[in-house]
Amino acid sequence: MAYQVLARKWRPHDFSTLIGQDHVVRALTHALTENRLHHAYLFTGTRGVGKTTISRILAKCLNCVGEDGKGGITAHPCGVCEACRAIDEDRFVDYIEMDAASTRGIDDMVSLLERAKYAPTNARFKVYMIDEVHQLTTQAFNAMLKTLEEPPEYVKFILATTDPQKVPVTVLSRCLQFNLKSLSPMLISGHMEELLKKEGFPYELPALRMLATGARGSMRDGLSLLDQAIAFSAGNLTLENVREMLGTIDSTTLIRLLGALANRDPVQVMQVADEIGARSLSYTQALKDMALLFHRISIVQMLPASLNPEEPDSDAVKSLAQAFAPDEVQLYYQIAIHARNEISLAPDEYSGFTMALMRMMAFAPAEAKNSKRPVVAPMKGLEAPAPHSTEAPVLPAPMAAVLKPEPQVPSASPVAAKTASSAAGKDPGDIPPWEEMPVLTGSKKKLIEDNAPASTPSPSENKPSAEVRDSSPPQPQDSRKEFPPQDDQDDVPWSYDDYVSEGVAGESGEDEYIPQQRTIVRERDEFEGVPVQMNPWLEAAKKIKLIESSQPLVDLSELESFDGSSMVLTTTLEALTHEEHVSALQKELQKHFGPQLQLKVKFVSKGKGQTLKRLRKQEFIEEKIEKLDRISKTKFVKEILNTFGSTISIDNVTLYDKNNTPRVI
Repeated sequence: MAYQVLARKWRPHDFSTLIGQDHVVRALTHALTENRLHHAYLFTGTRGVGKTTISRILAKCLNCVGEDGKGGITAHPCGVCEACRAIDEDRFVDYIEMDAASTRGIDDMVSLLERAKYAPTNARFKVYMIDEVHQLTTQAFNAMLKTLEEPPEYVKFILATTDPQKVPVTVLSRCLQFNLKSLSPMLISGHMEELLKKEGFPYELPALRMLATGARGSMRDGLSLLDQAIAFSAGNLTLENVREMLGTIDSTTLIRLLGALANRDPVQVMQVADEIGARSLSYTQALKDMALLFHRISIVQMLPASLNPEEPDSDAVKSLAQAFAPDEVQLYYQIAIHARNEISLAPDEYSGFTMALMRMMAFAPAEAKNSKRPVVAPMKGLEAPAPHSTEAPVLPAPMAAVLKPEPQVPSASPVAAKTASSAAGKDPGDIPPWEEMPVLTGSKKKLIEDNAPASTPSPSENKPSAEVRDSSPPQPQDSRKEFPPQDDQDDVPWSYDDYVSEGVAGESGEDEYIPQQRTIVRERDEFEGVPVQMNPWLEAAKKIKLIESSQPLVDLSELESFDGSSMVLTTTLEALTHEEHVSALQKELQKHFGPQLQLKVKFVSKGKGQTLKRLRKQEFIEEKIEKLDRISKTKFVKEILNTFGSTISIDNVTLYDKNNTPRVI
């Protein structure tokens, strides 16, 4: 027997097995039960949602005679009588299906109407089903109007179309119209699951969800894709096989790409773009999948409860929802969908895709560029890049760190140009002296307060005068106070609304104004104050370098147990427990502990902060403290601090590598 495709083999034979069109089934069932039958029906909807299937079921309901041959019109056809079996087998003489795409002219319509005058051969009703009716010519529509309005009592017309706007209003007004809905991916995947159980094929639910999404609301398209997937995977429907068949981009790649965007890492962004091209994947599809992922992120931001924890990438989506600002997600979504439309105008798909990514980074809101973001794991390279800061005075070589004292005083030359008379007659609305001072900018890394060698000056302490005359020390009679931004408040906006009167009379006789500090709530480390203790795992991890996708397993894992031949690690990122990452790490660990070592990685909801990443940060801060202590004892630095009345902390220290490049954690 010839193979029958799934869409035909499992076509519904009654209303009870029809999926996703409950509103149509309900109306037709009530009409059949109460014998309130219309003479013409119009079914509209996209392809593969059940228009032809409902037409055949309706024809069976009208002509079913029951198992005993004495039944009448029913909403539940028996499926065993001659009429039901003949309709199912496409051999019922009085059920005529006509394709308007091939028989669309006036002559074809006249022939059909001539045959409609004759009574049915062996049935209760003669049913004419005209598919894609919108393709009939205007003359054909006009020819059928009279018969469609007043057909013989034994004739029923069923029209179907995917484009009802092209059907004349005169025809629409003569029909009972039903609009069939597109099916949701959940309904399609659920139906696929039932069919595969009946067919006896193994499957993975994520694979069925991907096929259902690719069906775009059409059950027939979904079952056709399912047929193709069964053939492609030799009956083993796995997510990997389906993804390879459809040529879609795996969610891990997209999450890495969005993680790089979240952390402003153009190098990582271009690496992922090149990887997509190397795998011969479609950049247009990549933009579509990015837009879908941004849509998911936006939903999670507005409705956190909508996130399904059973989905394999739920943790990553949650992290991205925290990393992006809501307005940033909306902007990136718009860029993705517009780039998808414009990619055909680009010189090639690669340039169109990469320009869209660069546009996302260039058009990111200023608040998003300056804000601290959570690290998006499990990929490497997603840490936020070091922010740019204003230049500081260059100290004599060979100092290993650059000191950036704050605040700096303007040079003496422009200040000396101000005469005493101009100072006495200045407008009280002039910019306060501290506005002329350079303000350090840039995000500061949080510190452990116990390790800070010098505390920030209290707002209650008096500062030297901001005016310097002929490079002389500050004038003692000037009692004005200055409060420059604190170390970790460089990026806080200051305005004239922040200047509050202290009731101190200045040279002009007017009240002087000083800036009032704003309260800043800084993001704290979950494990702040908990030192990282060295262990055999961390000693080995410092020497291990894996491929880009597996390196986060080294950076973010903690030691649970180690007995010399067996090591158990834990991680808070479930994606890192994948066999590919664990196997790569085990090979490297066997170089340190011997070939007998067996590695196991477990997922835990919360760690203890004993990771290589925190160890590196701890060592980085300790090195900065050591450098700061050495610099603070230098005679040159002491003179600067005494002259300007400044203090320094490790925030003012930048470490450089051997290539004279600033080091970051």
